[in-house]
Amino acid sequence: MRRSLAAIVSAGWGMALGGTFGGVLPWLSGDWHIHHPLPDWWLAQTAAGLLICAGLVPIVLSFVRFVQAKGTPVPVAAPPHLVVTGPYRYVRNPIYASFLAILLGEALFFGSLGLLEYAAAAMVVGLGAVHLYEEPALARTFGSDYDAYRHAVRAWLPRLHPWHGDPARSTEETPRAGPRPTTSGDKRRCQMARIEPAGRAAAGLSTRIALYFTRRAIARLTGKTTERMVEPLEVYARVPGLFKGYAKLEQATGKLHRLPKRLHALAELKAAALTHCEYCIDMGSAIARHWGLRDEELLALSHYRTSPLFSELDRLVLDYAVGMSRTPVEVSDDLFDELRQHLDDEQILELTHHVALENLRGRFNLALGIGSAGFSEGMVCALPDDAGSS
Repeated sequence: MRRSLAAIVSAGWGMALGGTFGGVLPWLSGDWHIHHPLPDWWLAQTAAGLLICAGLVPIVLSFVRFVQAKGTPVPVAAPPHLVVTGPYRYVRNPIYASFLAILLGEALFFGSLGLLEYAAAAMVVGLGAVHLYEEPALARTFGSDYDAYRHAVRAWLPRLHPWHGDPARSTEETPRAGPRPTTSGDKRRCQMARIEPAGRAAAGLSTRIALYFTRRAIARLTGKTTERMVEPLEVYARVPGLFKGYAKLEQATGKLHRLPKRLHALAELKAAALTHCEYCIDMGSAIARHWGLRDEELLALSHYRTSPLFSELDRLVLDYAVGMSRTPVEVSDDLFDELRQHLDDEQILELTHHVALENLRGRFNLALGIGSAGFSEGMVCALPDDAGSS
């Protein structure tokens, strides 16, 4: 995201949320007036003014750090790397902590017990948001980087001295997690795709929002969030029109439901194994496990014709995936007729689409050097295969 756009979005977000929770809601509570609970309350009001000003400074500085990192505090348009500079060197949640200081300052300024209770309620909400959503999301996204930061910097109580970890380290510099499937073809290994993903450069706001929801959808499919989980889409985003069209194709594919998930997983993963696409095998193995395939079945895909783990229909679907993935395509009338004894025309259409789309994904990823994303780290993956070896 461009810094100018990030600044506009951050400012709008800050004014909207800050104005709502720091002004409108306290005013609606009926306690937005001076109570004078004790004589010479002006001294308390002076202290309150200083507390409010002190709370505003870290918030502004935190927003500046987000903008410098080409992101915003908005979850769907967050920076591409972990922000650990500025106020974040002292405390992990400077925006929440500072906003709480502002609310306490308001309660002190007006001498209002009701506003003090409102500040306490806001603190509970903030604690819940941090511990139930933000910290788990950051841990999944940034892994060991966030773990090191979390152990060094407290969540709410500021450090007396700034943390001097590695603030320049970003997700773009972090190696991919997990082992990558061994292939018998091109042995190229790279830390990033051959074409820089738009998500780490200048992706528009609509693209970042689309990628955010795509990450959530993939996390549901695989049961895991990883650093480069949407790298193919981020590369597509270099050409916005192509990105939108491809995203709609994937969205429509995700709504298909006639073909049983087991057959879908077998066909798609077999096609991935035949193209030797590391990203596809990694992600496909995770989805297949999520849909009920066992580790021994994943490993047996390379010799499915002789394995007792697969049914007659399983083998027909795998034969179809193999035939479609050959060049030229080799799908005989006999094979198609046998499939028709088990699947209707709509199911065969879905099966054909899944295999064809997986071949598109695999060849796109291989040509551009997009490798494993770590979905199956520490777990069993299907093995790369050859169309004539099963």
